Amino acid sequence: MEKSKLIVSYDRDADVTYLSFGEPKPSVTEELDDYVLVRRDPKTREVRGVTITNFSKYFKVKKEVKVEIPEP
Repeated sequence: MEKSKLIVSYDRDADVTYLSFGEPKPSVTEELDDYVLVRRDPKTREVRGVTITNFSKYFKVKKEVKVEIPEP
């Protein structure tokens, strides 16, 4: 994972937050729960990013952004 660069963006219309570690690259997506998706390198399984859908609702329910990503 490119730890020196975290890219965070928010799409207000879709209410989705994207976190990418380094520049976005082709990835496979895993659903962790109703709100959180993890993007991984298809070969190494390294985490490349996190997507949080319905971010406003997620943040109200969770009160913080804390995402635990299980090891592959």
